[in-house]
Amino acid sequence: MESPHQTGGPNHHHWPSGRIKTPKTPCLEHSVHPRRGPVMRKYWKLGLAVLLLSSLVLICFSKEKPPAFVPMEIKGVSIDPVGQSPVVILVDKEETRMLPIWIGLLEANAIDKEINAIPTARPLTHDLLHAILSKMHIEVKEVRIVELKENIYYARIFLRSDKETVEVDARPSDAIALALKSKAPVLVASRILAEQGVALTKKDARGERFGIRIQELTPDLAAHFDFKEKGGVLVSEVLPGTSAESAGMKAGDIITKIDSRRIGTVVEFEKVFDELQSATSARIQVFRDGKTREITLPLGP
Repeated sequence: MESPHQTGGPNHHHWPSGRIKTPKTPCLEHSVHPRRGPVMRKYWKLGLAVLLLSSLVLICFSKEKPPAFVPMEIKGVSIDPVGQSPVVILVDKEETRMLPIWIGLLEANAIDKEINAIPTARPLTHDLLHAILSKMHIEVKEVRIVELKENIYYARIFLRSDKETVEVDARPSDAIALALKSKAPVLVASRILAEQGVALTKKDARGERFGIRIQELTPDLAAHFDFKEKGGVLVSEVLPGTSAESAGMKAGDIITKIDSRRIGTVVEFEKVFDELQSATSARIQVFRDGKTREITLPLGP
């Protein structure tokens, strides 16, 4: 079952349609008293101008609708510390909301291998499907997470050939693995992201050192990772080919200490690393999958 962690969301607002019914008026020549014609015509024109301006404003508002689908990035695969189930993490391009989707172990393994470019001895299911489509000159145009029914997500794969584009029903996990293999975009319905997504902190509340990208740990994120202690910063991404990746750091880790010094904010994280410029390594304590562990991070070139 591929399901969300939580349900519910903000109310939606419907903008006016911009269509205004204007009252039917008789011919202008017969709508005013003859002796007050010029004055009444002036006010009539002024009222008409205001009415037209209001109509234009409402039309502009009606066009400013959110996109039906939001492009997402696949940040990685984590383990739900409560249910011990794999979770694939999707984040929008602006990094304002995160969408976790619970998936199966085999599918999580396939997605993780694609993200980290880990080769396999034999092709997995998504590898086979990609090879078949390539031989038939069919392109994976995009993948969309389109619906959520009874806590189960539904996806669509859009395939494009020389003649037409076809839409195929799929599980999100299979669709995401194929999208990664095909380098195709993944999009999520905006209403799903609004209702099921977890709010992230702003970009200016982030830091990066030695391949570790971090962000402030909000109460929502702490609850999502079942982290009940105070303080800590969240590892949002580990850059490939860096010392952090080699040391075993992973997206979703919560850093609580660096060299026995407690870390509670991004500023504290940056300050500690500034003071470690001459050190060759750092002992980082992280919370992962419900357990605390220590990782030695090389700081040398």
